[in-house]
Amino acid sequence: MRQRQQRQESLARLLRYILCHHPDEFGLVLDKSGRLAVKELLRALGQEEGWRFVRRSHLEEVVNLINPGDFELDQTYIRALHPQPAELRSQEAAWPPPLLYRAITANSHHAVAERGLQPPSGGELVLADNQELAKRLGQRRDPQAIMVIVQAQAAAKRGVNFFSYGPKLYLSDAIAPEYLQLPPTPKKPVVKPAAADKKPPAPPAPGAIWLNIQGEPIKPWKEKGRQKDPGWKKAARTQRRQKTKK
Repeated sequence: MRQRQQRQESLARLLRYILCHHPDEFGLVLDKSGRLAVKELLRALGQEEGWRFVRRSHLEEVVNLINPGDFELDQTYIRALHPQPAELRSQEAAWPPPLLYRAITANSHHAVAERGLQPPSGGELVLADNQELAKRLGQRRDPQAIMVIVQAQAAAKRGVNFFSYGPKLYLSDAIAPEYLQLPPTPKKPVVKPAAADKKPPAPPAPGAIWLNIQGEPIKPWKEKGRQKDPGWKKAARTQRRQKTKK
């Protein structure tokens, strides 16, 4: 019992550090109201040694039992109430480094190559200032994440805004393909039409006549035997009558 309580208290301290001080150290970004998506938090903790066991039920224990009033938890988000959430977002656009990085899922490779990087619905693009951090963030969604290099300063000169979020993260909106470097997209597999199922030829309809190559009717069945000329029976009867008369 004591061990469980200690674990809950340790988790409470970790949540306070993430939500109130340095979410950026875990590659996490709070929205403008200080909320963090629970699924994003659990993905991040799943990469941390000693915290991979954490599930939503553990968060509920901390929020409701260990530190009631310090956190707010609903079906989608968690937020710190005391102390207040971390405020790391720069208020004005920041001049970015020459290159920024984002690792994307393999399934989105073609879409990014064609349309560029797009922010998630209601969110922002999270970019890292180094490939190691970007890869770590990308692997939360896809172990085979693909690295995208963003020509950040070139994009900024054309009006794309970047906002710093701590020392290593930047936030932005959509970034067009001309400012991206990524591996060539694999060729899309050619889907061949399914071969039609071969069906055995249907039996002839009743009364149908089969024809050979010359157009003459043939019989598909074997004849039981050719009938003998009935004339021999007549000759045999005549011969028996003659013998009787003698």
